[in-house]
Amino acid sequence: MTPQRLSPHLERWLASTEPRTYVVHLDGEWTGTEQLLIGDQYVDVRVCPSELAIREELTRGRPDGRALVLLTSADVNAADVLARIAKRQVVRLHAWDAVQHLFDVRQIDPQLVRERWMAEALVEAAPAGGYERSGARELDADRAWRALLAHRHGIDVDDGLRGLLSWASTAAGARLHERGDAELVATTRRLETAIDGASPVLALCAPGLGGRGVPLGLVARTLTDGPAGEARAASRTLLSVTLGGWAFDESAARAWAAAAEQHVQDLLSADAPAAQTALQAADRAVRELHAEALVGASDLLAAGLRGRLADLAAALSRRRACDDAVDGIEAAASRVRMHRLDDHRETATMVTRLVRWLAQPDASTDGFVEAAKRHAGGDSYADWARAALRRSTGEADLDAELRLLVAEADECRRAQDGGYARLLAGYVGHAAPGGAVLGVEEVLDRVVAPIAARHPVLLVVLDGMSHRVAGELTEDVVARGWVELRPTQQVGRTLVLSALPSVTTYSRASLLSGALVKGVAADESRAFPAHPGLVAVSRRGRPPMLFHKGELRDPHGGLSSQLRSELAGDRRIVAAVVNAIDDHLSRSDQLATPWTAAYVPLLRALLDESRNAGRIVILASDHGHVLDHGGTFCNGGPDHGERYRTAHEPAGAGEQLVEGIRVLFGGGRCVLAADETVRYAPRKHGYHGGASPQETLAPLLVFAPGLTDMVDGWSETPYDPPAWWTGQPSVPVAKPARTTVRANAPRREELSGQLTFGAEDAPSSPPSAWIAELLAAEAFAAQRGAVSRGRVPEERVVAILAALSAAGGKLLHDALARQAGIPPLRLTGTLAVMRQLLNVDGYPVLSADEDTVTLDVALLREQFGLDRS
Repeated sequence: MTPQRLSPHLERWLASTEPRTYVVHLDGEWTGTEQLLIGDQYVDVRVCPSELAIREELTRGRPDGRALVLLTSADVNAADVLARIAKRQVVRLHAWDAVQHLFDVRQIDPQLVRERWMAEALVEAAPAGGYERSGARELDADRAWRALLAHRHGIDVDDGLRGLLSWASTAAGARLHERGDAELVATTRRLETAIDGASPVLALCAPGLGGRGVPLGLVARTLTDGPAGEARAASRTLLSVTLGGWAFDESAARAWAAAAEQHVQDLLSADAPAAQTALQAADRAVRELHAEALVGASDLLAAGLRGRLADLAAALSRRRACDDAVDGIEAAASRVRMHRLDDHRETATMVTRLVRWLAQPDASTDGFVEAAKRHAGGDSYADWARAALRRSTGEADLDAELRLLVAEADECRRAQDGGYARLLAGYVGHAAPGGAVLGVEEVLDRVVAPIAARHPVLLVVLDGMSHRVAGELTEDVVARGWVELRPTQQVGRTLVLSALPSVTTYSRASLLSGALVKGVAADESRAFPAHPGLVAVSRRGRPPMLFHKGELRDPHGGLSSQLRSELAGDRRIVAAVVNAIDDHLSRSDQLATPWTAAYVPLLRALLDESRNAGRIVILASDHGHVLDHGGTFCNGGPDHGERYRTAHEPAGAGEQLVEGIRVLFGGGRCVLAADETVRYAPRKHGYHGGASPQETLAPLLVFAPGLTDMVDGWSETPYDPPAWWTGQPSVPVAKPARTTVRANAPRREELSGQLTFGAEDAPSSPPSAWIAELLAAEAFAAQRGAVSRGRVPEERVVAILAALSAAGGKLLHDALARQAGIPPLRLTGTLAVMRQLLNVDGYPVLSADEDTVTLDVALLREQFGLDRS
């Protein structure tokens, strides 16, 4: 007899009658004291081994009138004794009566009544004041089990298997197996029924291994998804032995593995050291279970990642013996990217990109403009991949394969750079202003002034930014909510050619002066505010203002107060020179640089202030750069720079002679390094001044702070890297559509002109005939009239439908934006309106999830009554 067993009965008795004397049958020992507190009343408890002892207790006075409980194992038959006690009998306690009171119910589910152990357990585990009340008058099995598991074992079934894993790792898990057999069997059965995957976790508790639930759960993934065979069967047997004979169940093992993986995934974000402890324990368990051959199936185990990296190395090795091995590399890289330890995701992605680039057929170019376009729109991305893949992975076989892959790409780019340098030499000899390629000195007149005439601008000169860096920055800036703008109907980035040699002294001075000149910062500060084109679009008394490096920062952090004031004010044109890239080239090459706004705090601050002020931001560069990868030191003679020299000696291997009005060194005639490995200066992280496209082509990017229709002649553009970079099918890319809505819908015969393409991207046929049929259909016209939200320009409807149709009805969001010529920020709202337009009566003609947009052309034909032939 325990106080917990007795108290519920006393609570019920005292609630219904005045304090009395109760005689209760005692079976065994009394484990409590001589006084109990029931509610706000004290009750005396005495053990009476005989009827005589009961008589003696009854004769003792109790001046405070408190209740008395006499516990006895003796038979009491005397009438005078029975007359003086409550109920006139010795009460035998029934546990289910106590349970009724503890739950405040009148009935017990008959299925429960048969489980006497459960009544005793519920009484023992009852919290002070009883269990939670629900208002129900009958105690059903589910409520009883939930209460028992929570209060006796500390298990909340709503927490699922992850909660059970945490519970098993505590002392409570081991205590379950200290209960009686009936309770142990019934509780185990209940948990296995309520929680999928509970059986192996509960089996761990028997030998006291509950704390290994997570690491062994991680290994369970390899035993379910690893390659079938003798090795897997043997490892399963070893796990069953470890779990005390648990019969391996694949469904339960999968659920166990999923819960353990999610637990560790959460730890990686919240408590990385604890996550690493679990992963290291799992690696030890792999060895214990001899599952080394199976670890590749795990998305979390470090050994699994190493196995996948080894597979990627093997796929790259096979490529050298087989021309058609790209698919195998893609598959191996995809498995690396799927692993949740993300240390090598970028490596896997860049491997596939560089392999795709190398697999393209050789694209010879007949002229300098075509070569410049190829670099800005394609080869610069290969430079990005080359730079990323020079970092060691720590896996010897993979690193060896990556070195071979990068060496192959280097050789390919070396040949391209040589061809580009020859075309450059021919071009600069007769280049004239106003051509398809802007001279760096034309940027102020042809780009900055026209935009500033309509909108306040911030010109940011990122000294030394190459197209490789521009690609990285564009991804980051667009992800921050900025929209890239390009001249309407222009496909690809604006092309800008540096002065030669491609160094700051010539190119930046020319950019900020608007003329081909040599100069330093002081010369730029005098020339920029006086530039005639910029002054013409500025307010009277508010000429353009230029801030150099020392004028940008506040000593206490952020931008200087004067710069912040000018950005927020009414000065039409503000410019800032940011030297982060050029400075980086002079420093150590031991740091991997992510070119993002976060990595360049000044740029991020300038973007934020410009967003607040509503300014258009123009990111310009004076020249680019090449990175050092060993290279060759050459004697540059008496007068030279890092990658240029006078023409005192003829151009040799890896060099190019250039001459003309754009050459501002050596009397208009000098030799430039064309091969990126050639230098005439001591080794450092990077160089500029040579003839490669990485150095001579200066990116020019224009960004608006969010969606805008305010810049005439400029349109929003989608993210448009080459198809081999994104992995999407190579289909024609539409030119950006104007952002204004046309007043009149196009006639059916005009539709073929709605999508316009650059000459190099022209499609072989106009959009599918069914699109024209759709736009002419009466049902479609009626649906357009019924749409309650903003209208979508008809050319955008055509572009989206054509892109989806060409891709077989399904595209990733980024790919659809790129191929339809729509900025990503516009795409979400456009698709919402188009779903309202096309999904008649809720049928999913057009659907979009987090990643993919899907068009059901067959359903569309049916909904709008189109010809199905």
